[in-house]
Amino acid sequence: MIAIADSGSSKTDWLFIEKEQETSIKTPGINPFFQNTEEILENQMNLIAYHLKNKTQKVFFYGAGCIKGKSDSVVAKALRKIFSHADIFVEDDMQGAARALLGKKEGIACILGTGANSCYYDGTKILDKVPPLGFILGDEGSGAHIGRLFLNDYFKRALPEDLKAKANKELSLDMPEVLAAVYRKEYPSRYLAGFSTFLGNHKNLSYTQNLIKRSFTEFFSRNIERYENYKNREVSFVGSIAFHYASILKEVAVNRKITIGKIIEKPIAGLKQYHTNT
Repeated sequence: MIAIADSGSSKTDWLFIEKEQETSIKTPGINPFFQNTEEILENQMNLIAYHLKNKTQKVFFYGAGCIKGKSDSVVAKALRKIFSHADIFVEDDMQGAARALLGKKEGIACILGTGANSCYYDGTKILDKVPPLGFILGDEGSGAHIGRLFLNDYFKRALPEDLKAKANKELSLDMPEVLAAVYRKEYPSRYLAGFSTFLGNHKNLSYTQNLIKRSFTEFFSRNIERYENYKNREVSFVGSIAFHYASILKEVAVNRKITIGKIIEKPIAGLKQYHTNT
């Protein structure tokens, strides 16, 4: 049996494969930037059935914050205790996105979810990567970036009146609480990305479409267009923001003469194909 895991800060999607049989489960997210080995063990150990842990021979784990030779060891140590009979392979989420989207093909792979990321992948490994810089300095095109733009417009009185009335009714935004959530509490990027749900409920409004276009335009200009020969390479995407706003993403790409390849919501199916065909 092999296990494939795709993990962000909020949840982990697991797929256990043995011949023709598959088992899918979800557990809390794993991120070594915010958790140590003991905390990962505490969150995961009792949520994975004994027979799955005992029968697994290989674990392919892809997660946010898993820097090769550094923080990946925090996750690997926990997984070795959970899967005591398995070989453990830990990669970052960008490598997982590239393998899920491109397999063994060359191209540019991107993540647009709570955060944003991108890389140039040669079909085997990542050769170039524009740094995303996180939600404060970068992450253009992400849910967190979209939420930041929205909150800025709300408090700077730039929202159209009809949407402001809806926001007042549905969100009850209080400036001190918002500032505390962004600057003092845990997982501020997840908090900011939460506002993309509100905008998604009103995505037919011209304001919302223009805000999303603005965020995606910044993503392309400050990330994709920094890769050499980007106009001659397909650009593929994984993540909830890319998936749910695919039509706007494609429109912005056409305007910037960028060729879109795949757009998928989650990488786990692509990772299954990659690891079962390798």
